[in-house]
Amino acid sequence: MNLISQVKKTYYDLPLNLRRFLVRASILFIAWELLYNLLLKPIGIPDDQLTHFVVIYTYKLLTLFYSNVTYSGASIYMSGKLAIIIAPACNALELLVLYVGFLLCIPTTPKRFWLFTIGGLALVVVLNILRCAALAVLFYNNHPIADFAHHYLFKIFIYGVIFYLWILYSKKYMQNAA
Repeated sequence: MNLISQVKKTYYDLPLNLRRFLVRASILFIAWELLYNLLLKPIGIPDDQLTHFVVIYTYKLLTLFYSNVTYSGASIYMSGKLAIIIAPACNALELLVLYVGFLLCIPTTPKRFWLFTIGGLALVVVLNILRCAALAVLFYNNHPIADFAHHYLFKIFIYGVIFYLWILYSKKYMQNAA
């Protein structure tokens, strides 16, 4: 049996709901990658706007607790010292797309879809702003955990929250599939 035949057999051995999910996910992934890389990314949409939004609200959050916080472009300064630069890779766009992409792959009612979409997107954006503010404080104070928090701790936390939302969202679907 050749490799293509094995893949086909394995695919058709999967439950129908899983096959539908995989097909939807593949189509959405390819469509997003093409749209983003060929059209949106070269003109900076929505990266520039989302990054600016995160910078502004991170700045506003920090001003609630610290005086002498300023920003310029994507850089936030505390007492004249660079605290953090919020790069496009840190604006949470990929997380937002990943989150909604999963929701689009699970059939549900429009009301449930929009509730989870709007609520989940808002939660991820707020968590990202909190993450950026916390990182700014950690880096400003040269805290030894700053790099670990940036590369691992906050990512694990935010991915955990997204995974939990996915579980809640798909729970009703999985009960109906059984």
